[in-house]
Amino acid sequence: MSVHFEKTEQIGNVLVKYIQAKEKDAPVYSDGMPENRLYMKFKDDPNYGAHAEEARFASWAEEYHLSPLRLNLLKWFPFDPKGMVLEVGAGCGALTGLLCQKLDKVTALEYSRQRALITAMRHSQCSNLEVIVGGLQDFVSDKKFDLITVIGVLEYAGKFYGGENPHESFLTRLRGMLNPSGVLILAIENKIGLKYICGAQEDHTGRVFESIYNYPYPNEVRTFSKKELTDILHAAGFLSLEWYYPLPDYKMPQQVISEKITPTDLDSIWRLFPANTARQRRKEIISEKRLGKTLTHAGLFGEFANSFLVIARPEEIRRETRCVRFIGANMARKSEFRTNKQICENSREKLFVLSADNDSSAKFLREIVGREAIAKKYFGDEAEVVTGRLDGNSLIYPYMAFPTIVDLMAEAISNGDSGFGRFWIDEYLRFLSKLPATQCIPQEFMKEMGIAHREIRKPLRCFCCGIVDCVPHNILVDEKTGKWYIVDNEFTYDFPVPIDFLIWRAIGTLVVDLQEHIQSHVCERRPVVLFSGHGKNREYMPLSWLDVLEGLEISPRQQARWSSAFQNTVVYRKYNARVRLKSKPRVLRRVSVAEIKVNEGMTELTYKVLRKIKRLL
Repeated sequence: MSVHFEKTEQIGNVLVKYIQAKEKDAPVYSDGMPENRLYMKFKDDPNYGAHAEEARFASWAEEYHLSPLRLNLLKWFPFDPKGMVLEVGAGCGALTGLLCQKLDKVTALEYSRQRALITAMRHSQCSNLEVIVGGLQDFVSDKKFDLITVIGVLEYAGKFYGGENPHESFLTRLRGMLNPSGVLILAIENKIGLKYICGAQEDHTGRVFESIYNYPYPNEVRTFSKKELTDILHAAGFLSLEWYYPLPDYKMPQQVISEKITPTDLDSIWRLFPANTARQRRKEIISEKRLGKTLTHAGLFGEFANSFLVIARPEEIRRETRCVRFIGANMARKSEFRTNKQICENSREKLFVLSADNDSSAKFLREIVGREAIAKKYFGDEAEVVTGRLDGNSLIYPYMAFPTIVDLMAEAISNGDSGFGRFWIDEYLRFLSKLPATQCIPQEFMKEMGIAHREIRKPLRCFCCGIVDCVPHNILVDEKTGKWYIVDNEFTYDFPVPIDFLIWRAIGTLVVDLQEHIQSHVCERRPVVLFSGHGKNREYMPLSWLDVLEGLEISPRQQARWSSAFQNTVVYRKYNARVRLKSKPRVLRRVSVAEIKVNEGMTELTYKVLRKIKRLL
């Protein structure tokens, strides 16, 4: 039995079919004026939004529909190129284009006529796409699908699908539309996610703590905890579940990690918190980042992740290799420098995979092979350069579980080291002193970075090779053997680079990487000085590190300009490093920890009471 379509229309290569032909949209979910604006923009220009990474969005709704970060949710998934996919709730087509690139046949089902037309216009060049206007309750197909995606849709089943157990019935219906070996990909918010506990409004109702209190008000839209969602999926016949956590949430994911990954305190995921919330300015009653770390130590990260991404199957299927972590390309970079990172594992080994994000970055990836060869020759026996094997548009590396210098310094700081891990800085400087160096005016370096000739008038101490990426977080240390491994040689050059420039970069990256540890351990015995930033974004440097910078020939202000010049060769928006370090800095034995925002969590009533008490006193 197949559904009867009352109307069809052709938009470019895309056939749009209407289950219920309507002159105007039914009263369904809409983002209002921003969505209307998108409709008019795509109607005038199907390529509108093609360079969304460089755009400044007028509203949250436009960012949600156009941001390339949306693609990180599924970029990593091993799609079957010959497969057929049903995209339930395609919205404005944020993920539809990716599915069209990866699969043979895509059916996008969308209840809203306007959103369906935006999807069709946006991907009008895709000949393997058909768009169906209608709801799942009215959609019938003779075909069985290899893959079904339900991204941000299940929570609305109570409103649009109906029935006594709408969420279970909705998923049961989808299971019946899958092939026996088919896959359901489901993304949804966690009702007890970190952001909701820390004071963010519930995404669908706009009320604080509503999901935490289990939706006390009548409401047809609701999300679930991990256990509740597990029970619903099992009841619907999905017995095999793989859990992933999009970070900071599934709407704007920058990383996706498997339940097999336990983040450490220095994990890069914590830089993604607090999660962006659309409705209004966020009030963090508790620091989302700090609470997240505490829950992770207790083994509860997955229970309180902001969002879930579930790979569900009716039956267990053994897979040779699976991705356990995905890090999306840095969208602040120019497109030719964007690469995605994955950690994959199988029964035999664990691999690190660096892949091109687009056609222009594929050339950059091939250049990395040559740069690694330059670095390998330069470091010689002093350290082992970890090199990759080129496979298509990917570089494949062995995964190495050794700690970085940053990890070892963090451990030392946590253990009360009065020098804030200074031992490892000395070891790093000792390592650099063994590398071949020369005295010269680095002309090629100046040309590459766009540095004016007046900046360098006399010969400087330079490394014979431009190892600008040889900073502490790119050096792994095998503590048993004492061997050092150099990773991430994206920007290694075959011309001399000032030694002072690399040391400045190294200290600057340490200040950023270890800032939370530094701020948390300041005391009389461990003073700091202000390094950069203002207000809540201040960054401090331990006083015990200061003599490293005092020994440099080049001034901090000049170094900051050079660092900005280097960043600007890679990023598409102008970057200016602002360093506040002075020649005679003020020594601080106490700092305000930027993570703890006491005042922001206060209610207006609390604020008035405190103000009155202050007057009385």
